[in-house]
Amino acid sequence: MNILKNLSVRHAGPCSTAILSFWPIRKIQAVYFRRLPLLSLSLLFLFTTLQGQTIPEFTVLKSARAMTIDGKLTEPEWAAAPLTAKFVHHTDGSATRLSTQAKFLWDDQYLYIGFICEDPDVWATLTTRDASLWNGEVVEMICDPDGDGLNYFEAQVNPLGTLLDLTLTKAYSAGGVANMAWTLNFKAGIWVDGTLNDSSDVDTKWCCEVALPFSELAFMGPTLHFPPINGESWRILPTRYDYERKGSKIVELSAWSQTSSSSFHVPSRFGRIIFSSNPALSVEKQHDPSPRTFSITNYPNPFNPTTTVRYSIPLPAAGHVSDQSTVTIKVFDVLGREVATLVDEKKSAGTYSVVWDAKQSPAGIYFCSLIAGTFHDTIQMILLK
Repeated sequence: MNILKNLSVRHAGPCSTAILSFWPIRKIQAVYFRRLPLLSLSLLFLFTTLQGQTIPEFTVLKSARAMTIDGKLTEPEWAAAPLTAKFVHHTDGSATRLSTQAKFLWDDQYLYIGFICEDPDVWATLTTRDASLWNGEVVEMICDPDGDGLNYFEAQVNPLGTLLDLTLTKAYSAGGVANMAWTLNFKAGIWVDGTLNDSSDVDTKWCCEVALPFSELAFMGPTLHFPPINGESWRILPTRYDYERKGSKIVELSAWSQTSSSSFHVPSRFGRIIFSSNPALSVEKQHDPSPRTFSITNYPNPFNPTTTVRYSIPLPAAGHVSDQSTVTIKVFDVLGREVATLVDEKKSAGTYSVVWDAKQSPAGIYFCSLIAGTFHDTIQMILLK
């Protein structure tokens, strides 16, 4: 049975299948907490909190230059921009089979969005603009700048770089109708870590980089500034459609925020991005361009609500990682639960910085872990509120 034929209804919200995996707490402690002081472990249950269905927020740092829209996300500004939390099933907020995360930047002309999509089989077939891209693998941005639920837009990009854009007067569930005649002059670039449209091998991921022009979106937020001013916020929902072509043919619809069982189009559940005039931190190779050892630290510490994590990756001769090896930096709470992934990408030797914005996290002790090859190290961070 052709899975695409079964999903011809727009945004019908087909049932998604999630395969969850759990690490025993002992393994998490062994890998990430081996260097934690006894005092930290004694506070294990002190800062336990219930995690409700909160609206995710992201502070968008400003770039001093335009990004090259090629999908590679290799500029220093992208390296400094933190990752969002992993996307979840939009129906119930549960974990997905494949990892999807996003990054944001902005300048005076564009809002930049970068998608990083884990995918063992990257594929796409549609090449005509405004075709039914949602019936194949695609990333999507649904954006209501002023958050009033009215006059918002949607844009999609598939792994072939094919575009779709439309506006809605209101959500579909409220009787909204899509205006497919509207055209947004946005830019998109694709990079595939693997081979596109070849099921005979195993791919790793595909990335999509998007530039949304502020000048064409001003009519959607008459009380806002375009470009935004420091502290102004938008409501936006990055999403992803993934269709497995082989095996169980799992269909996975995921989003930055849980919405509803039937649709992504619930404007009140869109995430919130806050524009900051603070410059994006670029890769730092000023004092030690070729560090000889691994290191990780953060400042300030204690902090509220942001802290800068600075880390160094040595040359391959140091014996741990080869050139362009995968580096992972994650934040955990005192129960060993993953709170944020700050870095998960290939890095060459150098010293880097990334910001963790803990605005949505409760006060307490957190642990930041660096993993690169066989090396791992963990530091303790204290969030005050």
